Amino acid sequence: MVPLLALLATIEGMLLLLMALHLLGRLRTTGGQVLLISVTVGGSTYVLLATILGASPLVLMAFPIPFMGLMLIVAGYALIKEEMGLRSIATLLPIGAFLLGAINLTYPVTVTTNLAPYLYGAGAVFRAMIFIGMIKYAFFQIMPPQTSNINVPTGAFYTDDEKQLARIVEKMKSSGNGVLITRSPPGEGPLSIPVFWVTRVASSSPEQNVITVRPTDMGILIDLVKRHIEKGHSLVVLDCFEYLVLENGFERAIKFLLSLKDYVTKYGGTLIVATSPPAYKEREWKILSRELDRLEL
Repeated sequence: MVPLLALLATIEGMLLLLMALHLLGRLRTTGGQVLLISVTVGGSTYVLLATILGASPLVLMAFPIPFMGLMLIVAGYALIKEEMGLRSIATLLPIGAFLLGAINLTYPVTVTTNLAPYLYGAGAVFRAMIFIGMIKYAFFQIMPPQTSNINVPTGAFYTDDEKQLARIVEKMKSSGNGVLITRSPPGEGPLSIPVFWVTRVASSSPEQNVITVRPTDMGILIDLVKRHIEKGHSLVVLDCFEYLVLENGFERAIKFLLSLKDYVTKYGGTLIVATSPPAYKEREWKILSRELDRLEL
């Protein structure tokens, strides 16, 4: 029974490492693949040899449990950095994983001490945190658009006309179709469209349909927009790209924009970026102008 538990703990650690590498964008790199293969071979070999040699349960579990703990910590870090941030109940998932991993790391030292029962109790609490965070993340509600008909051309565009942008946002609100990514704090009153407020203000969402996102959490932002596009929203307005460039650098920001464009256009939608040429260097604007047409309505 113990060898089976050791093998399952090792496999769980491998799966957690696989998830973390995927979230961090390292899975297809040579280093990521070498690490994954090395851990798979090394962990399996340890369990096999310990079983064949008749090692005690403590020795048999001395690698699998701390390894799983370390991978829980790595997975928690990856989830916070690339997927969830630190702004909602769903964050209990990576925080619980991080704390549970820290307990598992101490297994070889604490399993035979008086601390063990207390650590088991703490582990149960952290597992409950993981469960609550998982449920919250899985059941994050995405409301479909109120109407699928919105009179704008499909494709990716930019506009430097503030009045034109205001008309587009009003059209989004009146139709209940669209996603607004903005640097400006939302006004008072109910909103008919989802608004992603890009800010460093450490607070929960101030209004219904408003989600605060840190400017460096572009992976989270992409995921949120994707989920709304999949639900039927067909217009995405980004009026804080220059702020994203300031916070992340042009290279990271343009990768985010290209991913956003690809996903919106894949679903036959419209992406409108509020920006203007003077905000960029000549090379940067050439890249942007190749990807975005000027909006003419």
